[in-house]
Amino acid sequence: MNSKDNFQEKSYRQHQEHFKEFSSGGKNEAYAKTWFEEDTVDAWRHQRMYQLIDPILIEDPQAKWLTVGDGRYGKDANYILQKGCEALATDISDYLLEEAKDIGYISAYKMENAESLSFQDSKFDYVFCKEAYHHFPRPMLALYEMLRVASKGVILIEPNDGQINNRILEIFLRDLKNIIKSIFGRKNTERHFFEESGNYVFSISRREIEKVALGLNYKVVAFNGINDVYFSGVEYEKLSERGPLQKKIKFRINIKNILCRLGFMDYGIISAIIFKEAPPKELIQHLAKSGYEIIYLPDNPYISG
Repeated sequence: MNSKDNFQEKSYRQHQEHFKEFSSGGKNEAYAKTWFEEDTVDAWRHQRMYQLIDPILIEDPQAKWLTVGDGRYGKDANYILQKGCEALATDISDYLLEEAKDIGYISAYKMENAESLSFQDSKFDYVFCKEAYHHFPRPMLALYEMLRVASKGVILIEPNDGQINNRILEIFLRDLKNIIKSIFGRKNTERHFFEESGNYVFSISRREIEKVALGLNYKVVAFNGINDVYFSGVEYEKLSERGPLQKKIKFRINIKNILCRLGFMDYGIISAIIFKEAPPKELIQHLAKSGYEIIYLPDNPYISG
């Protein structure tokens, strides 16, 4: 087996070890501990994303959840647990999950490869994957696995694919950058990104999610979008209207929000829900009120049921 054939195994090993340096005794332990804080600018950023699943948590309080790629102490599962629902945290690395379980931050965890989950079909009501899909070497396999073990739906919160957006301003700015680079003989490298942990950065689009749902003959998908901005140091700055990073981030988010509402650009982060069964009317209404676009997909005329 050559290096290309076993690339995903290399990726798995590298990601398994990624959190080791953030665990107790690791060189980044102090930084990792900031992830527990709830009054920092960084915590506020993530809280905005977590709130995108609130309609489901409120309308389906008895649901069982699985979180995938939840290696940062199981923070996704912790949010769900705080809302009174049941959640099992999973990640390919269990260094921080074990610590979180020991201190009662999460109730349960399991070491799992998202591309090959060990659970039986429809084991959970919902599967939640926040900002982890883009780390997987074969993310579409992971999405199909998440759909397999969910009975009601899968929720992804991920970066929007800016390369296929059709908003006027984004197309103009993207083309302008490419023209300037070509004038100076530079290659366009902004189409593709890699992270230090070794993964290619995948992003999603509404069209891509719709196609996955249509291919499996699911009837309903839902989308919402938000903008986010990151600056180094947000993990340490406490929430305060006078905080320099907080003011800087909120200003930029507000500008982006205005451009999105005017139709010049699309939101930078998408919350995408694939429902395996038609959700109740109350949930649909709550999602719509919260800003979700509900899309009813056409039936496959050649497959009944």
